[in-house]
Amino acid sequence: MARYQLGQVNADGSPATTDRGKAVRPTLCLLMCEALGGDLEAALPAAAGLELLHNFTLVHDDVMDDDETRRHRPTVWVVWGRAQAIDAGDLLHVLATLSVLRSGGNNTSPTLAKDAAEVVTEGCRRVTEGQHLDIAFETAPNVGVADYLDMIARKSAALLAVAFELGAIFAGNDPATRDACRAYGRELGIVFQIRDDVLGIWGDPTVTGKPVGADIQKRKKTLPVIHALESSAGPDRARLRSMFSDDSRPPDVKSTMEILERAGSRNFTEEQIRKHGNLASQALARLPVNAWGRRNLEAVATYIAARDR
Repeated sequence: MARYQLGQVNADGSPATTDRGKAVRPTLCLLMCEALGGDLEAALPAAAGLELLHNFTLVHDDVMDDDETRRHRPTVWVVWGRAQAIDAGDLLHVLATLSVLRSGGNNTSPTLAKDAAEVVTEGCRRVTEGQHLDIAFETAPNVGVADYLDMIARKSAALLAVAFELGAIFAGNDPATRDACRAYGRELGIVFQIRDDVLGIWGDPTVTGKPVGADIQKRKKTLPVIHALESSAGPDRARLRSMFSDDSRPPDVKSTMEILERAGSRNFTEEQIRKHGNLASQALARLPVNAWGRRNLEAVATYIAARDR
């Protein structure tokens, strides 16, 4: 089941040629490590462990969200049932920890392995807190912009922060560098999720593969909707609140988008992307990375803020 989640095998155990995911987090971990002049071989087990941990969260998220497909295949719980999927997710979590503990270069630096394991475990705690808040927000009568940003700083940004901090651990383990890497990853993770929120409402269907207003149809309280619920005028606010609390039918996409436009919610959301992008740039400026690394890390930030899918 774990190998199925990782895209290595089909449900019957035969070799798979399916999408194995983008491996964004381990790639960024190794990018930061190399940019800081670190030891890639020492960092590799930790980077692999981070990908295993990410997949643990995906397996459990699919169970909690009733998602039936991921990477164009049935999710683990659809194939084997919820109980087995939870168990498979737990296994991925354990494998992730074991992999991180083997990092540091043939066990020659137990301090690095310990610090890496602590950072990954702390990141997992924050993701778990974020998932709890995300679920609680579904039924909460009032969720503010600050509440939402706090939630995505945990659920969406925590593992990106871990990825970059792991890179710093295996490139000298300097506390100030680790702090800047963590800040850089956290702010980029927030930008990534907010950009997702923009695409979920205003994305080009021919690029995203989703209809206009896809998140509205799913009644997702993303940042633009939350801003409108806080900022729109009386009748618009009442209409929006009514549509997003009515479980009998999805909100009307056209009406919702008109309310968002009047509330200035898209402009507000885009401004948040710029704000957190600037904070990421400030963190990057504090990092002692080489010219090659700075160029590539700047390219990563630009892509995340402007991606169209």
